[in-house]
Formats: sequence, C-alpha cells, structure tokens
Amino acid sequence: MKVYVKQVEDFHFVGVGDFGKELPIDAAAYVGGKGRGFRPPELLFQSLAGCVGIHLHEALIKDGKSPRSIEIETDAERVTDSYPKVFKKIFLKVKLSGNLSIQDVESAMKKTIFDPGTCSIAYMINLIAPIEYSIELKE
Repeated sequence: MKVYVKQVEDFHFVGVGDFGKELPIDAAAYVGGKGRGFRPPELLFQSLAGCVGIHLHEALIKDGKSPRSIEIETDAERVTDSYPKVFKKIFLKVKLSGNLSIQDVESAMKKTIFDPGTCSIAYMINLIAPIEYSIELKE
C-alpha cells in the first residue's frame, strides 16, 4: 500500500491515497499548526475506529446477524510530559443497533481485534497499546 504526502506550507500537508482522494494534515496548534487539517494522532484513531467498524460489521454478518448501525468513539491514555508522546492504552466505545446481543458483539469484537484479529490496524496497535472496549446496544 502506498500513499503520497506533500507539504503545502509550514506544518500543513496533503495526503493522497490510491483513489486520488486528498486528506489535509496539519500539526497541533502548540507546534505551529493552524487547523488546516487532521492531526496525525487523529488520523491514527480514525483509521483504527474505521478498521474496527468495517471488520466488526463483517464478523456480525458472517455470524448471521444484521447490525443497522455501528458507531465507535475513541479515547486513550497517553504520555504527554515528554517525547515521544506515545499512547499507553486505547479505549473504544462501540455503539450498535440492530437485533444483536452483547454476546453477539463480544464474539465479533474478539474476532476483529484479538482472535488473532481481522482488523490489522487494531491487532498491531493492541500489541503496543492495549485496546479495551465497551459495548452499548441502542434501540
């Protein structure tokens, strides 16, 4: 997989993926970013949540379940007093609707992240910063 990232100005970059879609990237304000794009840690977490969502949906469908919606919120424990500012633990809040039980979702999450995990991003991150999650079933 290849992506291309090009500097636009100062801390502002633009990434381009396989399909030519552009993604603005910028640094945090405290280092000179001006809010012109996503900060790299935000991209990491969006990638993680997107990958988990895709593979969770896939696992539920393969198990004969029919999720109507999946939402994933992220949070983390992070070292912030020195560099590198690494993530120590990742938290996912997974909200779903559909005719699902907690056990259905637990089984699918294990297949997605831990068993050994169909979501390669979550599997790799979990080796460095353990992933914990909670499940909320919505009507």
